[in-house]
Amino acid sequence: MEILRTENLGKRFGEKWVLNDVNLEFYEGEITIISGPNGSGKTTFIKSILGLVVPSKGRILFKGKEVAGESEYRRYLGYMPQIPKFPENLTPQRDF
Repeated sequence: MEILRTENLGKRFGEKWVLNDVNLEFYEGEITIISGPNGSGKTTFIKSILGLVVPSKGRILFKGKEVAGESEYRRYLGYMPQIPKFPENLTPQRDF
């Protein structure tokens, strides 16, 4: 079952396109690895999916529904960065 899809996803910083027309599909139960050279847009792509970067164009769909402006879908995504770096303005919270 398709869980996540990007359609013509693009991100521009100034005049430079970091992502341009990225079309990918992710399926339930699969593990996906995104690899490539430094500066190829991997982090920007992941941050776009996680809602940390707003794409300049295209769509991100979770279970067929567009996620722009939504956050609930992120509860169902797993992400493991090589080196975790968290925004300094976040503080940890205990849920017990």
